[in-house]
Amino acid sequence: MRIFLLGALPCLLMAQAPPLSFDDILQRARTSPGQYRTEALLAGRHRALSGTRGFLRDGPSLGIAAGPRTRPATATTTDQSVDLDLPLFLSPGTRRHLEEALGQADPALREAARIESRFLLRQAYLDAWLAERLLQLREADLATVQAWLQAAQARLEAGADPGFQVSLVEGEVLRAQVDLDEARRQRLNAWAGLRTVADVPERPVTLADPGDAGPLPAEGLQARFEASSLRRAIQSRLELEQQTLRHQEALATSRWSLRGSYSREGEERISKVGLAYRFSRPGEGQAIHREAEATLQATRRELEIALLELDARFQSALTRLQTAPPPTPFKGFDLSLKAVSLRLSEGRERPSEALPIRHQLLEAQVASHRRLLAAHLLSAELQALTSGMNP
Repeated sequence: MRIFLLGALPCLLMAQAPPLSFDDILQRARTSPGQYRTEALLAGRHRALSGTRGFLRDGPSLGIAAGPRTRPATATTTDQSVDLDLPLFLSPGTRRHLEEALGQADPALREAARIESRFLLRQAYLDAWLAERLLQLREADLATVQAWLQAAQARLEAGADPGFQVSLVEGEVLRAQVDLDEARRQRLNAWAGLRTVADVPERPVTLADPGDAGPLPAEGLQARFEASSLRRAIQSRLELEQQTLRHQEALATSRWSLRGSYSREGEERISKVGLAYRFSRPGEGQAIHREAEATLQATRRELEIALLELDARFQSALTRLQTAPPPTPFKGFDLSLKAVSLRLSEGRERPSEALPIRHQLLEAQVASHRRLLAAHLLSAELQALTSGMNP
């Protein structure tokens, strides 16, 4: 008996666990692919910047050589030499511009990636919450029509209703079972989507209600959007890419190197310092410039499109905020369905009359849940689109 209680204890604790709220899920958030891509982009730009530190185009090259020197009738000696090659980067202004652009873009891009990641997490949570509520609704609906089927069979046996009334309810039971199977599949899919963005249990657990979607003031949203982190990130990215391409072009066209050597040949010591210049091949400089300009134009156009899409996204959200009615819960569902069930059991309502009413009530409750999700999603999107840089 004690072993049974110990084995059942984890199940009891799990059953009594409080529902997961969005704040709980936020603490379990995973790093999004967008955040990793941003980190990789910035790391690459920092690497390019550090590679040209100290007027160098690349890292110094050090060569060491040694070998025997043999002369007739004399002892064998060992010659030694050390060569140093310093490829020069004589465009400090280009490097400074890249450093300034990277200093502005680094926090802006990180903040934008964090905001988008939080919005995707909120969306996944809301989708999983809606799937859970719809599953509960379909489970209760199946129980309802199964109870109605028993009532219809009793009335058929009593001779109060014809046989097709039972057939109607049997068909609704089959339909309710199909809807329940689909609701289970959708909940598993929604939970899998939530697991991709947060470290939640493998099996679905109960989620806390998102609460009421309070009214959002439309005043000042346009100004906040114009100064938002998402817009600033796109603008900073354009400047960063432009300076990166200029920096790459300067690297590709850099020709000078500083060279030095020290050698010991027998009793002699030889030191040399000089400059080296690499001549370009015919048309190489023009090709490098054309490639940089074409890449810059393509990048500028891509970021302009991204900015237009962001503006369209905000305008769409703002229009929905101004036109959509506030979400109101459908409070009459349970009472109305109980009233219809009571009339059906008392014989004052036939299944052919009760089933359409049940279907309308069910669709209204589903629409109420979806409307609440849309309101919360709109609030989360507007918050993401108008968020500014954290201090």
